[in-house]
Amino acid sequence: MARPADIAKRAAAAYYGLSSDNKRIPKGWNIEYLRQHSLIPKETEFLVRLNRHISAKWTDNIGNVSRTARMSDLDFLVYANELLEEADLPIVKPGDERVIQWMAYVASQDDALVLVRVSRGEDVKLILVNTAITQ
Repeated sequence: MARPADIAKRAAAAYYGLSSDNKRIPKGWNIEYLRQHSLIPKETEFLVRLNRHISAKWTDNIGNVSRTARMSDLDFLVYANELLEEADLPIVKPGDERVIQWMAYVASQDDALVLVRVSRGEDVKLILVNTAITQ
């Protein structure tokens, strides 16, 4: 059985169109598992609600190629902004540092969740992968 980090790397590569096989990542691209301990913010009511909201969305985010549930930072941001709007709070824009912290918090709540960074030079993308949900 594949390790969660390997499943997550394959799902990230497939999501960003790099490859469905993590042994064939194009040269120059780096896919790494983020150990998010230093990124995790203090728990708040919003983060608890966000974690619950994200948990309900995994089945809507299963990849056609990887067959694994995954959510990019932009997908994650859409769900976070839904909650912020419900609470009449200002929405967050892409690139806001809080997004990676929120993703790290959600990942820390479930051992099946892996936060992955996909990068090439200055181009950096994040994806949260739920290795427990596959088809």
